[in-house]
Amino acid sequence: DGEQGLAQALDAPPDLVLLDIQLPGASGYEVLRALRGDPRTRAVPALAISANAMPQDLARAREAGFDGYLSKPLDLQELLASVDRWLAANRMRKS
Repeated sequence: DGEQGLAQALDAPPDLVLLDIQLPGASGYEVLRALRGDPRTRAVPALAISANAMPQDLARAREAGFDGYLSKPLDLQELLASVDRWLAANRMRKS
């Protein structure tokens, strides 16, 4: 759930976060807000994942600070390409 995922990310900041928008306990937006508010995870790229793919959903995610948006059902090739792209960008940022 959102609270457990947030606790894990703050305890051991990941290189990339894949964050479902509709999590139990805390929404993906709430988790992202907490991640962006903490210096340990502020710069970690976060990709939204949701079954909602209307233009207003994508705009809301962008405005909230998500770095990318993947729609369900996930396309495996698109998912892997996004993960590779954001991990590479994060490595370059850390260098």
